Amino acid sequence: MWGCLEKMPLPSSINVNTEFAAGDTTYLLVNPIWDETYGFITPIEISIAPDGRVFVADSAAKSIFALDQSGNILDGYSSLMNMNDVADTIIYPIDIDIDQKMNVFFIDGSNRIYRWNQYWNQIGIESYASFATFLNPSTGDTIQRSNHSVQWFELINHSDYIMIDVEWSNNQSIIDSISLPHVFFEGSWSRNIFADLYYESEKNIFSGISTTLANDNFMFAQDRFHNRIIKILMERSQYIQLENGEKVWVHSGTFGQTVVSEGTGAGTVNSPLGIDIDYAGNLYYSQGGEFFSIHKVKPVVTGVYTVYQSAFQEGTNEIMDLFRFTTPADVAVDLNQNIYVANTDDQEIQVFDYNGKFSRKAGVDEITIDTTMYVEHGSELVEIDTFLVKELKGFITSPQAITVDKRGVIYICDTPSSRILRYRLSNQLDEDLQPIQ
Repeated sequence: MWGCLEKMPLPSSINVNTEFAAGDTTYLLVNPIWDETYGFITPIEISIAPDGRVFVADSAAKSIFALDQSGNILDGYSSLMNMNDVADTIIYPIDIDIDQKMNVFFIDGSNRIYRWNQYWNQIGIESYASFATFLNPSTGDTIQRSNHSVQWFELINHSDYIMIDVEWSNNQSIIDSISLPHVFFEGSWSRNIFADLYYESEKNIFSGISTTLANDNFMFAQDRFHNRIIKILMERSQYIQLENGEKVWVHSGTFGQTVVSEGTGAGTVNSPLGIDIDYAGNLYYSQGGEFFSIHKVKPVVTGVYTVYQSAFQEGTNEIMDLFRFTTPADVAVDLNQNIYVANTDDQEIQVFDYNGKFSRKAGVDEITIDTTMYVEHGSELVEIDTFLVKELKGFITSPQAITVDKRGVIYICDTPSSRILRYRLSNQLDEDLQPIQ
């Protein structure tokens, strides 16, 4: 049996009145589109804070934009616009993430990770601990040190000592160095060079970062130079008093361990691109090198050590299929462990369940074509009416970053078009059958 197809012309625009496939598995565009009228030039990364605020890193604008989920630009974030650090170094942010302490972490493609804290800036910093007495309760020994001394960092992080007497200072230059965007981690710091024994930490090139969904004192960073993912520990560096009287610790980053190393198999990394973490501590990352584009690794505790093992394997999990993706710039995971991949060069978002099984696409329209097929039946050709479904791409030009909020709304940085696009499943509509904004 054989058949031939009568071809039907496709519409020149996806906006014409054409019959599209729809239903509860279709992602619909949420309006309005956030575009250059918001001030975006090259929105390259997006993250949602625990309080629901949306942060967009725009490298060309040298800025991080803060919006609510309706798209309103928020006040109080002027220090994240046209950014310079305290040393007047211009910052071009390329990735961003926010932890439970409202630390806004971001990177600029160097060996540095920067930090700005939303809570401290909202409340205001009154003073900082400039001098303290440390007590060893077991021995009764006391040590007095200023926060400029070499031993300060060791003492405030030492489990045998507690801080009992504090002298406070309101030196504005020090307060500014804490409240304004500043370096949280740098590979060339001596303690990181010492801790990172097997790599040249000063040569790190960070391409992605991710904080955890718990109140953990660590985060993760992708190092493109060494083709690895590292854990960065948050250790105490300053003690501050806010204008409401609250006293909190300020942390800086110290190298913890390499959790994923270079390779081409499952659970290794080559040319890392994007990274995310779920509530169970599993890491998801995308890469541009061989062989698998998307990986998931899970933490396994063995004694006092935690190692990260691949949770997906080729032939078992669809997301590991070779040639499925073309340069996926980013990956995100939602609260149900559904996985969202920005399949950049194919101008689409692919969605998978927790087990890496393909579910559906977003950002791709489907047109149903009513056509005719002729099949051979005996010595005659029989005409059969049929329908074909054709994918229409191009509305998303080059998705560079993706995140998902608690409601299941997908946020996409379409960098070349200076737009943030949002999509939501069509079974989540308001009474007017419009996507919920």
